[in-house]
Amino acid sequence: MKLLPIQREALEIVASGNFIPCLVREEDGWHARWRAAFGGDNPWVDRIVRESNVTPSTANWENCAHPTLHDAFLGALRSRSGLVKWPDAAQCEKLARDLEEWSRPARVDPATFASLVFRFVAVPGGEGESAIEVAAKPFDPYVLGRAIGVFAPLKSLLPTKGGKLRTVLEPNETQSFLRTGARALAAAGFGVEGVDLAAGIEISGDIAEVPREKDKAKIRLTVRVAGEKVGARELKFLLDQGSPFVFFRGRWIEVDRSILRNALKALEKSGAIVGKMKAIRFAQGIGFASGIPVAKLKAQGWLRGLIAQMSRSSSGPAIPPIPKLRGFKGELRAYQRRGVEWMRFLVENGFGALLADDMGLGKTIETIALLLSLGKKAMPCLVVAPLSLLANWKHEIAAFAPSLNIYVHHGEMRAGGAGFADEAKKADITLTSYALLVKDYAAISSVAWAVVVADEAQWIKNADTRAAKALKALGVPRRVALTGTPVENSANDVWSIEEFLNPGFLPERKDFIDSYAKPIAADAHSAAAKRLRHALEPFVLRRLKSDKPIAAELGEKREIREYCSLSLRDRAKYEASLDIWKHSEHTHGDILALLTRLKLVCDGEGKFARLADLAGEIVAAGESVLVFTQYAKVAIALKTKLEKLFPARVSLLHGALAAREREAEIVRFNSPGPAIFILSLRAGGFGLNLVKATHVVHFDRWWNPAVEAQATDRAHRIGQKRTVFVHLMISEGTLEERIDAMLERKLAVSGGLIGDGEKFLASLSRREFDSLVALG
Repeated sequence: MKLLPIQREALEIVASGNFIPCLVREEDGWHARWRAAFGGDNPWVDRIVRESNVTPSTANWENCAHPTLHDAFLGALRSRSGLVKWPDAAQCEKLARDLEEWSRPARVDPATFASLVFRFVAVPGGEGESAIEVAAKPFDPYVLGRAIGVFAPLKSLLPTKGGKLRTVLEPNETQSFLRTGARALAAAGFGVEGVDLAAGIEISGDIAEVPREKDKAKIRLTVRVAGEKVGARELKFLLDQGSPFVFFRGRWIEVDRSILRNALKALEKSGAIVGKMKAIRFAQGIGFASGIPVAKLKAQGWLRGLIAQMSRSSSGPAIPPIPKLRGFKGELRAYQRRGVEWMRFLVENGFGALLADDMGLGKTIETIALLLSLGKKAMPCLVVAPLSLLANWKHEIAAFAPSLNIYVHHGEMRAGGAGFADEAKKADITLTSYALLVKDYAAISSVAWAVVVADEAQWIKNADTRAAKALKALGVPRRVALTGTPVENSANDVWSIEEFLNPGFLPERKDFIDSYAKPIAADAHSAAAKRLRHALEPFVLRRLKSDKPIAAELGEKREIREYCSLSLRDRAKYEASLDIWKHSEHTHGDILALLTRLKLVCDGEGKFARLADLAGEIVAAGESVLVFTQYAKVAIALKTKLEKLFPARVSLLHGALAAREREAEIVRFNSPGPAIFILSLRAGGFGLNLVKATHVVHFDRWWNPAVEAQATDRAHRIGQKRTVFVHLMISEGTLEERIDAMLERKLAVSGGLIGDGEKFLASLSRREFDSLVALG
């Protein structure tokens, strides 16, 4: 039902609490009513308040016998009619007058208080005396009485010839007004002029080039007090007053003396020569001078052009293109090439780069291309990543840059001490995990790394962790961090990552927490958040797959291989299964049983760790994912594990579910919010429309790619308006890796299918089969 304007007004009055009780005479007698405190009469106010107060037990209270008029009045306020049945009309009239007087403070419009302005002025020739004047405006005497209650000396206000009210304050009254009275009047809603409470102290200025000094700049500062420019001499004069209240250029102001002292120190240091990093900090508006935040300083010359390039501004010179990539197998998309050019420009200029592209856009490939573009300047390179991603890095480097030598520092047999240094020197790229970076720090830090890459940089979002401290302590000249998780979610996370990438760019941790982390935690859209985003712009590159130019380059579907390492426990299980197989006679049925055992081992700890990482990024981005597996028991186990990790909904569909349960799980997944849907391949591989998902994970591989494609089409189908990312999870060195290679070869040669898995296996010789299942 559409509300009338008068009804909408009444609802707003009631919602804001601006209503009072009153007693009014009507045709049939005296009535207890609810009315608006101010702003005119609105009959709907009484209806709305009464409806919310009347209950079955109070509806007929006007007909009850009450011992006093006050009881009758209170009962009528909660009755249906509001009629006050009391025989003495004179008593009712007196109560009505008393209620009017009692409610008078509530009936004063707050705007009336603001219209009463008290102007504080100095008395010419007076010794410490001042005056307060009230402009000649009509005002409510009651309101003036309220002001006198706040600051007693106002009782001496007298009319002047000009029609104003004025009173002269004694020196002690002046100090009382400055210290407490002015602020108390302002807090009560009155206007106060002539005194600037908590006058602002601001520092601004510009950044100038230093002749014949490359990468150096001069910081020239300006201090403003209460909006007016001051010099060092005037700042000293204000401090000499010995009071937070000082007479400044014709008016009284309140200043924070500690900030005033720091402003003087900052001004005395004006003209200091600083390096490139500190200059950019001031140019981006996050600099501090003697503990005071400095407004964005105007950059000139080389610094202005550099920031424009780093920020990818169309107004600045273009970032140089990367040279031809020798040894790169593949082709970079246009947005990937731009990412490589931007990272190369930063590291060549001594800055760290945070590539925060959305998951699936190819950050690993861009980084490999970056290393090739840097050539020998990038070697030796250290890549630190979560354990679940080491296999992925190894395969991506082998695929896109096969000329580069890799050393994977992991496992029980990893090199230590001098042996590690030897391995790292022989390799172009060394891969290791965050845990081993800490554990083997002595050996790792003994190598003079040219580049360090921190993948999944959220691992160092806490500056107090040993991993974050170790990575920063390496002191590598060229630094790159990768993350698919939005970095602006937590200001503290940003500080830790940037302290690794660009030490000294962001303010000291305490200043940063006070000026940015706390305000942003209170309001993600605050001015502090905007300043921080602007400051980070030159050092952070984030592209979303939903961006129109990138979506056009990606196409409808993108396939990504996720290589996983077997854990030591799963590796032992795999080897034990093969050992039993080799020393026993077996039938065709035994072959299928062995394959099932091996594939279940592949669906173990290493693969789940990678799935957890993927799911975390997907859910953090507010998206949803389908996870397919051939085995119902694996699906059930995944649901149990993922529910412990994520607040997102985790739905499950497998062949044992009844039709009603199946429909409930589908509805649950499709309801608003990010969600994870685990499906057995046969039960969920056809007949479903699940276009809510933008990611599909094949937790284990099937012999026939058509079956996988059919499952993928639950998300990649009519109605899907976004790119679908298909993640094929493969345990490296196992039969899964070889199945994947055979599928690729068959599709490349014939465009056809392997067909039925059992017939395919029957065609293999014993040697071919042993090679298929062997553990690499």
